[in-house]
Amino acid sequence: MERTSYSLGKKITGIVLHQLFTVVLMVSVFLLGMLLSKNILAFSDAGSGDFLDSGYYLTCVEEKCDDLSAYLYLRQKGDDRKSEENRHYMRYLNEFRGEDSNFIFWYKKADDWCSNHPQAVEGQSFEINDVCEEAKKMGNYLLYDMQEKQFRTDIRGLERYFLEMRTAKTFWGFDNVALVIGIDTQFTADDDLAYAAREYAKLQPWIKISMLGAIVSVVGWIRSLVYLTIASGHKAGEEWVIVLNPFDRIKTEFLAIGFFVVTGEMIIMMARINSQEWDVAGLLVASGSIGFLIDTVFLLFYLSMVRRLKAEVLWENSFAFWFKTKTEKLFRERSVTVKVVMLFSCHAVICFVLAIGAFCQRRLLSLLLLFFLFAAEAYYFLRQAVEHHKIRKGVEAIASGELEFKIDEDELHGEDRKLAAAINNIGSGLLHAVDDSTKNERMKADLITNVSHDIKTPLTSIINYVNLLKIEKVDNPRVSNYVRILDEKSQRLKQLTEDLVEASRISSGNVKLEMQKINIVELVYQTGAEFNDKFEEKELTVVTKLPQNAVFILADGRQLYRVIENLYNNVAKYALKNTRVYVDIQEQEEADEVVLSIKNVSEQSLAMENSQVADLTERFIRGETSRTTEGSGLGLSIAKNLTVLMGGQFEISVDGDLFKVNVRFPVFSA
Repeated sequence: MERTSYSLGKKITGIVLHQLFTVVLMVSVFLLGMLLSKNILAFSDAGSGDFLDSGYYLTCVEEKCDDLSAYLYLRQKGDDRKSEENRHYMRYLNEFRGEDSNFIFWYKKADDWCSNHPQAVEGQSFEINDVCEEAKKMGNYLLYDMQEKQFRTDIRGLERYFLEMRTAKTFWGFDNVALVIGIDTQFTADDDLAYAAREYAKLQPWIKISMLGAIVSVVGWIRSLVYLTIASGHKAGEEWVIVLNPFDRIKTEFLAIGFFVVTGEMIIMMARINSQEWDVAGLLVASGSIGFLIDTVFLLFYLSMVRRLKAEVLWENSFAFWFKTKTEKLFRERSVTVKVVMLFSCHAVICFVLAIGAFCQRRLLSLLLLFFLFAAEAYYFLRQAVEHHKIRKGVEAIASGELEFKIDEDELHGEDRKLAAAINNIGSGLLHAVDDSTKNERMKADLITNVSHDIKTPLTSIINYVNLLKIEKVDNPRVSNYVRILDEKSQRLKQLTEDLVEASRISSGNVKLEMQKINIVELVYQTGAEFNDKFEEKELTVVTKLPQNAVFILADGRQLYRVIENLYNNVAKYALKNTRVYVDIQEQEEADEVVLSIKNVSEQSLAMENSQVADLTERFIRGETSRTTEGSGLGLSIAKNLTVLMGGQFEISVDGDLFKVNVRFPVFSA
């Protein structure tokens, strides 16, 4: 595709042509406006050079008929005319003076005749046919006889005036009226018809010129403007770069205001010029000058706007953008309190000024602006309340666990939209974190299960071979001791593997519970009896304080036994020898719950080895960190997870070396 040339010479040529077309267009419009104002211009006149065949001539004759109708009406009123009507009547007398008029009439109503013929005498009677023949000899004539029902005229278009009765002043419609009009087409008298003929002869040639000039100038004006629009901002050889000039640095609003003010003044000047009488030469000079000035101002404004749009700086180079940027910067550097105070102060000042204008000076514009301000503020605060409600609902949904919930940001504005985006990002982050955590836990559980399964196979073989060695009679005491140690360690490894799988299943919630009514007092008695031998071996004294009556809770009996068993095992492994162990069950009626409490003194220092009490319920954590004891470090973790799964609470407290466990369950009420 051929590229458009953006050379400076072509741009100047385009500007000159555009201004030339504007001058021609303005001159043509002024000429056409003048012709229209003088009722000279009609479509039928564009090709007519004869005044007597023009629409202008018909208009002049109709105006003379209007004046004649008003004259006859005032003449008929006689002495009843008022002073103002007398002045009009005298003007009509002068207008229709026969020797000074090319418009001669004979009017009859009933038997009363009147005429402005120079030889007519007051009260003289005439024959219709005679005066009609005399009117024909003058050039143009009209016969309007309602008595004989006759109408004849050689003035094209005049019949519509009389027969349609379109003017309110005429009273030609009476049945006893007859009117004959003769017009001297030589215009021997110097009246208004003669003046119109001379004016038509002078201005009629300009009809075609002004129409042709208007059409050609409009086409040229549009084409040159299109070229200037395309070429504006470009330089020869730099088609893809938009070049701005110093004029384009003026703020957009100031440029627009200046353009409209100057254009308005020029339009007022055009109206003043059009209202004055000009000859053709003077009109051409005046309208051309005005057109040149208007087009110069228009091109400065329009082409600057085009360059700003092309360079995408229309908004950035505006006063509104500057004010917005400075205001935002000012607010960013101020605290929230200062921002609120500034906004409230501006609001108070605006309301005060508008209130004075509305109620003191009684200006309707101030009242309307005050009303619109209040309406805008009401809308703003209502929108803010709705948006805050949506954000609060979104936060509540995310807080309740619906991490996939998203607040619709498209319906929010300003800071609320930023806040909603941040909350959505938090929800997404939490969702990803939960997914990752769940995935990691699942992977850990799968890893533990798979590793434990892989360990069981060789471990079973080791245990079996150890059992076979135990059956064999070995005389060497050292070998027998080795077999004993292998047996203990393999059994410990087996127990550790089973506990590890069980802890993984319980922590992931992959445990099937059979919840039923359980007497926790009886279950504690049974479990304690099973551990009497272990406690005696370590010289532990168990002090129990259990209710005499049954206390029921809702739990899985097998898993609850596992919890108590793990707690007793923990006591048997880690309690200090020759100490007491306190087992207590209390039914707290105010909280409607049962608390199983077990307290013992630890053989190792708990305060030194574990700074955090919660660590004791983590996997593989033990009070004795040397790991030389038989414990796996999973007992308390399993007990806690099982308690939570059954709806209870598991609490550990440490006071020096005193270790205490509280297991809480709601009391079962049938």
